[in-house]
Parts: sequence; structure tokens; C-alpha cells
Amino acid sequence: MTTDSGSGGSSSSYHYGDSVTVNGSGNIGIVKNQSPTFGGPQAAPATPQEAIQQLERLLLDLRAQVAPASAGAIDTNLPVIVSGESAPEARHGALMAVLGIATLAGEVGRPIIEAVTRVLEMMGLA
Repeated sequence: MTTDSGSGGSSSSYHYGDSVTVNGSGNIGIVKNQSPTFGGPQAAPATPQEAIQQLERLLLDLRAQVAPASAGAIDTNLPVIVSGESAPEARHGALMAVLGIATLAGEVGRPIIEAVTRVLEMMGLA
């Protein structure tokens, strides 16, 4: 958008969005290598419980975007992850299961991969 007073006054230019320069011929389209930030920016949790709560929120968001079988696996494993009563071995297995789902989900699963890694490290399960 460019504004000009038309009477020798000042001119202002505002640019929104992509700036593209095309050279040559036969060019078709634009390749954009951007991915959405799934779950939004996340503050680093200070305690294992905060890390688990953050992971729970991310998994609930991801659940709606995966195949029904993967959503069912999230439903099965999430209670084991969030329960303070879970044995470390059971929690580790549940974390590995959702880690696999997040990995297969691609870019949208990346925050979950990071959150699972954080939980494993904070709980001494890594």
C-alpha cells in the first residue's frame, strides 16, 4: 500500500506479506517453506508437573488432527502420563507411544516431541 498526498507532500509505503522477485521465464508459483506453530509459543516448564501439564495440552490439541487409531492411543496413554500414581516404567512406555504418534504427525508433532523429551529428562527417564 502506498499513500501519496498528491501535492508534493510526503509519501509513505507500507509492505505486508511476502516480497517476491522473479527472474527469467516459465516461473510458476512460489514455494513457501513455512509451517504453522502448533500449540503456540510455550514457556519452558520449571517442574516435571508443569512439563506434564504442558504435554497434556499439546496432546489434546494434536488428538483432533490425527487418525482415529492414533487418537485412541493418545486417549489410552494420556491418563498414564498425567497420573502421579503411574509406575515409572508405565509412564515411560506411555511417553514413548505418544512420541511415536507425534513423530508420524510431522511438523505439527514437533512441540510434542520436545515436550516428551523434556518430561523424560526432568523425571530421570531419558
